[in-house]
Amino acid sequence: MQDELESLKFPIGKYKAMLDFNFSRTVEDIRTLESFAEALRNSVKGLDKTDFKKSYRDGGMNIAQIIHHFCDTHTYAFLRTKHTLLEDNPSVKMYDVEEFLTTPDSNVLDIEDSLNVIDGIHAKWVSLLKTLSENELKKTYYHSSRDKNIILHEHVGMYAWHTKHHIMHIEIAKKNIKQRGKRKK
Repeated sequence: MQDELESLKFPIGKYKAMLDFNFSRTVEDIRTLESFAEALRNSVKGLDKTDFKKSYRDGGMNIAQIIHHFCDTHTYAFLRTKHTLLEDNPSVKMYDVEEFLTTPDSNVLDIEDSLNVIDGIHAKWVSLLKTLSENELKKTYYHSSRDKNIILHEHVGMYAWHTKHHIMHIEIAKKNIKQRGKRKK
């Protein structure tokens, strides 16, 4: 039972930090971020408001909340990137995901506003990331809740993983919808 819950929480496995800079890996992570907005739109294409209420597991975010969560956290990620480039090891603002899910904007079934923000923030973020040197990608910020410095290239890798992680949650929720007979495709 615990293994099943763990595999639903982390269907692609837990994030594994890569602390040593690897140019090829970072380029791959940036490409993942670059293709993310379109992949996300494709993953929710054809779903209706009833579907957006569905979750990948009991107690997990529903599909709409995942979209709104992406909007919130990837906006934060972009801003953390900018602070890291402009300051010496800044202490970044933290937020509680569970608290953010309680605000009205995180609980509407209309996801278009969040998708539009994701389109824009990813275009801007990726444009910035593509200009960075190896030295810039090795800059750090301080993550207070983890009590550690995060290297910018690791930050990029973590968010590339994050995109795949939650898109898989959407795919699991869609599979649950299909198994319950609501959808044929």
